Amino acid sequence: MPISRLVDPLFLILVATGLGLALSGGDWSYRARRSKVGRALAWSAWLALWLLSMPWVSSSLARRISTPPRDLRADLAGTPPERRVLIILTAGIDADEFGEPAMERQSAAGLERSLGAARVYREYGFGHVIISGRDVQRAPTELAGSMADLLVELGVPRKKIILETESRDTRENALHSARIARSLSAERAVVVTSALHMRRSLRMFERAGLDVLPAPVRFQSLPPDGVERLIPSSLALYRSQRVVHEIVGLLEP
Repeated sequence: MPISRLVDPLFLILVATGLGLALSGGDWSYRARRSKVGRALAWSAWLALWLLSMPWVSSSLARRISTPPRDLRADLAGTPPERRVLIILTAGIDADEFGEPAMERQSAAGLERSLGAARVYREYGFGHVIISGRDVQRAPTELAGSMADLLVELGVPRKKIILETESRDTRENALHSARIARSLSAERAVVVTSALHMRRSLRMFERAGLDVLPAPVRFQSLPPDGVERLIPSSLALYRSQRVVHEIVGLLEP
């Protein structure tokens, strides 16, 4: 097990907090009811934080609500490639501080979706590719344009790419992309987004009135066996945060 896992800041904070709470419990002056409730709440919060920070727990939660990938050949059979549309949902982009190309400043999820979309495009063939989304803090076309630049580098013809730069969230992704797909008279639509984000995306496209096929990318695998899967990490906590975000999104009326 790498020593870096044992000096992860979150791991050290959790250990120090647990030790402090355990030591404070020996003081009999803290037996008042309010103190008991406070200590119970603190221990519950500490336990929840520990569990959500465990790689095994966060990966299991992510897998439970993620959409696994599947072969789309049977679903696309009988539809000519030129009548298919590939819809890719953007994820995020960092600010330009040192003059890096925009396509290199995409978030990790955006890079994963770009790579997955290029693979899906090569495997099945499409007449049009819609890249949907914008970052309201950046120029309107910066986010979608950066993904387009990367897709062109990966072999997708630029002439097939359509930028949809009005959407600010998943609901708007679905609404505006569905409108464009209908204007193209597409017979089949395939959506590329993160596996963790796919369930919510499919629900939004259903509400937008467009029947789509899922092509999820970055399905979360379980961590290797061993004690390391039980040791909290910042990455696992971030993954749990994304799970909670998606669950809240699924509850949206």
